[in-house]
Amino acid sequence: MDEKAWQKRYEREKTARLQAEKIAEEKIREISCRNLELKNLTENLEQQTKERTAELEANNHRLVDSRNALRAQKKELQETNQRLREKAAELENVSHHKSQFLANVSHELRTPLNSLMILASLLADNQEGNLTSEQIQSVQIIFNSSNELLEIIEDILDMSRAEAGELSIYHEDILLGDIWRSLTDQFMPVSKEKGIEFEVVCAPDLPEWIHTDRKRLKQILKNLLANAFKFTPKDGSIKLVIHKETWRLGKEYTSEGLVFQVIDNGVGIPVEKHETVFHLFKQADGAISRKYGGTGLGLSISRKLARLLEGDLTLESEENKGATFSLLLPPLTLVTTEESIRGVDSEFIIVSEEDTTDYFSGQQVLLVDDDLRNSFALSRLLEGQGLKVHLAESGEQALSFLEENKNIELVLLDLMMPTIDGCAVLAQFRSKVELQLMPVIILTGSTLKDDEVRCRAAGADDYLQKPVEVRVLINRIQSWLTA
Repeated sequence: MDEKAWQKRYEREKTARLQAEKIAEEKIREISCRNLELKNLTENLEQQTKERTAELEANNHRLVDSRNALRAQKKELQETNQRLREKAAELENVSHHKSQFLANVSHELRTPLNSLMILASLLADNQEGNLTSEQIQSVQIIFNSSNELLEIIEDILDMSRAEAGELSIYHEDILLGDIWRSLTDQFMPVSKEKGIEFEVVCAPDLPEWIHTDRKRLKQILKNLLANAFKFTPKDGSIKLVIHKETWRLGKEYTSEGLVFQVIDNGVGIPVEKHETVFHLFKQADGAISRKYGGTGLGLSISRKLARLLEGDLTLESEENKGATFSLLLPPLTLVTTEESIRGVDSEFIIVSEEDTTDYFSGQQVLLVDDDLRNSFALSRLLEGQGLKVHLAESGEQALSFLEENKNIELVLLDLMMPTIDGCAVLAQFRSKVELQLMPVIILTGSTLKDDEVRCRAAGADDYLQKPVEVRVLINRIQSWLTA
């Protein structure tokens, strides 16, 4: 190869080498840059990792703290729940003792009132005709004052129950006639004493039976009638009107419900005071309680009870123009029967005098009561109606007497007696074959519904609260003796 060729080759190789070196330098620089970037990225990642690790450690610490706090809260909550359970148990225990106390108070108050009212009623009848008009009036005042005392007791006990949320309702099928007859018996003496005309007016299409709470219905009507007699002057008039009326639910009219209206021509209530009288402790005028008496509880409790019965209590009145209180009960109150109140010859039954019919002709009954006042009062009442009454002061005496005397047709048994109560005595009665069909009526001053359930479960045929209403007691005894 000649020199020129070598020279050209050398130049080519030199140029190629320079280009290769240049490319290598560029690659080295690129790699250096990449290395620098990787280094920076690595350093950043390390820093971020440290920061993240620190953050995670901080979060872990917070989680540990939170877990510890939650554990502490859980423990505190458990302790609080335990305290609440203990407090609830304590309150339940207190409530039980309070209910028992109220029942005992009711019994202790009703028991003497029972004998007082029965004896006053018997004296007021003056069947022997040996009392002067002034003496009869005095006895009527005793009877009426006893009734007023009973109403005050009922109001105070019910106010206590209302505050505790313990006002209860117990629906059952009851004779409508028992309601208005007992109210007639109670308020006719008041009518005579105060010189106020009183009558019960019953529509002819009323059912014989209704489905409601007997005690609460009578309590409402007694409150309304007591108020009417309180605010109606001498020579005034009061009516208890019972009829059916189409029931309105919202804007829709449904089937017929039952309405009890107490209508008087007394002092009346101004329109602006209509709602005030239904508030606890309030009356239409502050001077009323001073002039007429009263606790201001009756109407408030009556409206609460009316609404618990799924009805309502309304008022229509103007000052000096009397008042009409209407107790509205829903259609479910009515018990569908083919038979209405018997003996209807006109548009309404009007009751304006007490029934003095003698019901019995020497049937023998056993009265079991440890309270001699009640035994004396009830035996006089029943013997005056033609019954022969035997007395026993305890369940043991009653069982012994019934084993020796097979002519007893019915037993009246007091519930709250010492040593062994009436319910336990009743269970012993029913354990003996010969006494299993003996009609037994429980008499009690207790207001606890559980007591009635307990007695009926033990075999009681009937259950009456003291003070016993004369007409209702006679009707119940008659129904069981003629069953």
